[in-house]
Amino acid sequence: MNESEIRRIIFTALVISAGVLIPQLFHLFGLGAVFLPMFLPLMTGAMFLKWNYALLSGIVTPLISWLITGMPPLVPPILPIMMVELSVATLFISLVRIRLISNPWIIIILAILLNRIILLVIVTVVFPIFGYEHALFRMAFVLSGVPGIIMQIIIIPPATKIIKRTVPFISKMEYGKNGDKQFNNNPKLF
Repeated sequence: MNESEIRRIIFTALVISAGVLIPQLFHLFGLGAVFLPMFLPLMTGAMFLKWNYALLSGIVTPLISWLITGMPPLVPPILPIMMVELSVATLFISLVRIRLISNPWIIIILAILLNRIILLVIVTVVFPIFGYEHALFRMAFVLSGVPGIIMQIIIIPPATKIIKRTVPFISKMEYGKNGDKQFNNNPKLF
């Protein structure tokens, strides 16, 4: 295992830890479902991680959070829904950032749109099984995260810039457009 892989593992662990801890602050005030706090560290982390580490963080963070805190709940099936949402969002961000687009604003907006579409499909299929059959309930569930979406758009792109500039090992673990060529401190990245 080389130094770059060790950095990725450490950074992934930090992202997962933040993904478990930050939502607890929001849940203290009953704001977890509205502000989608687990998305903030995971989507930000995905801007720097290779796809496999980003995907891992999206899958295990809600599971670890549930095991430790009981949140997100298993019934109604918020935990499995969040595992799908976060894994798709983090994978998408990582792949798009590595292969196609370097602008964090565009990446986050595209990831949010994809996430909301996937969430609408999931709640349309899953929620009727649990007795939530009214279409307005499903739409309300999808739209309830609008404050969190606004917060993601406002916070994640600047946070990405700040992290890149202030955390020295970040630039040493990033990958360029071809997915395997390392680059260091590219000012045009953002």
